[in-house]
Amino acid sequence: MDNAIPRYMYNRITDIEPSDLLEMGVRAIAIDLDNTTVYDSTARPLEGVLPWLESVKQVGIRVCIVSNTYPLRARHFSKKFGVPAFSMANKPKPDKLIKAANKLGVDISEMAMIGDQLFADVLAANSCGAISIKTEPFMKEKLFAKKFRERRERERVYVKDNFEKFKNEKIHSFMNRRKGEKNDSN
Repeated sequence: MDNAIPRYMYNRITDIEPSDLLEMGVRAIAIDLDNTTVYDSTARPLEGVLPWLESVKQVGIRVCIVSNTYPLRARHFSKKFGVPAFSMANKPKPDKLIKAANKLGVDISEMAMIGDQLFADVLAANSCGAISIKTEPFMKEKLFAKKFRERRERERVYVKDNFEKFKNEKIHSFMNRRKGEKNDSN
């Protein structure tokens, strides 16, 4: 299951600079909702997400939502973020990600999937040739807590078993550069 190794990792979605995305060759992004752009099981975006989305759009990167959430919730955030949404994506199946790339007019290799789950977001992106970017979950899941606890434990074991692959310099290059820049400015 090497297909769940992300190409890039960041702490939060708002840590990703639009220039990072451009440097990665990204022309469009698909964003996950819970624990990536919004507080889990709420109608509240994470702090800083709305200005971050605007900064991404300003450099010409197209944006959409690709989420396993239900249609009504996806529509709510579609309106709030001003982007199209693909709900009930059934990730890790890549079908809605491919559909999103087609709708946004980009090749799948130019689309990044940004999300907090290895076995949903990252696996979906990697299985169809999109750029996978994993963020850390913002909080513990409230809804279906037992199911998500089991998923997070499975991810923890996967990372431990594949630790050398997660140490790959390419995965951490942007994240480490950002830390270095912050340290240089002190």
